[in-house]
Amino acid sequence: MNEPTEPFDFPELPDESVIAINDFLEEFYRRFQNHYFAQMHRYYHDRRASGVQPDPMPLSDPPF
Repeated sequence: MNEPTEPFDFPELPDESVIAINDFLEEFYRRFQNHYFAQMHRYYHDRRASGVQPDPMPLSDPPF
């Protein structure tokens, strides 16, 4: 039986690949936020108005 893989177990990559992937992800994130800004704003505004606090992101271990 296959064991589940760790979702953040990144392989070693050449420097150029790391930079290319990073640049793509940053551009994707910027465009995503620009496109969906109104929906995200409305969602968080409605949650604050209803008194719902966002759930903290679960972390498996401390950052430091």
